[in-house]
Amino acid sequence: MSERPFMQLYVSDFVGDTLQLSTEQIGAYMLLLMAMWNAGGSLPDDDARLARVARLPLKRWRAISAELLAFFECEGGEIGHRRLTKELRKARLKSEARAAAGARGGAATALKTKAHITANADVLTRHSPESRNQMEKASAFSARGAREGPGISLEGSREVASGSHGSGQRKKPQRWIRPKTHSDAANAIIEEIRGYDHGRTATGDEGAGGTVLLLPAIRPD
Repeated sequence: MSERPFMQLYVSDFVGDTLQLSTEQIGAYMLLLMAMWNAGGSLPDDDARLARVARLPLKRWRAISAELLAFFECEGGEIGHRRLTKELRKARLKSEARAAAGARGGAATALKTKAHITANADVLTRHSPESRNQMEKASAFSARGAREGPGISLEGSREVASGSHGSGQRKKPQRWIRPKTHSDAANAIIEEIRGYDHGRTATGDEGAGGTVLLLPAIRPD
């Protein structure tokens, strides 16, 4: 298929310029112009070839060609047409401009597509199961560190103050409370009873001091 899919025809100019031509000559003239357009602007200046293009016997071509060749320019063994050459140049410039615009648009589209693919890949990476697990572990570790407070690090399964690593002495975490045991509860009850007995002794009660003995299951540590 030709790179020039259509040929511009200025009808008024064509009709006005060919008033003196016969129908046969006008047909031959149009065939020559179309062949010249497809050939890039020129045809060989050879009667036999031009007769074949005009679809006429060579003898008939020679009989009518004098008037037809007056519309063409002969140079260097070829014939050309000034108006057709001008239109070819315009068509070529338009084609080159469209190709350049298409290349720029293609480059812009390629960049946009690449940016879109990169953004999607980044989103998929952030939302992949492995990435989510890593982020959750990092978040949990940060929260744990905040709860443990500054200066406390983990050594094995025990909490050791970071400032006492060199001495090997362990330090209890801040706000550490010793858990209550059954012995702690028993001692608290005994102390309360002893306080009650001290009060009875002060008032001269001879039975004071024997209350603890009534509780054989409770013994102080």
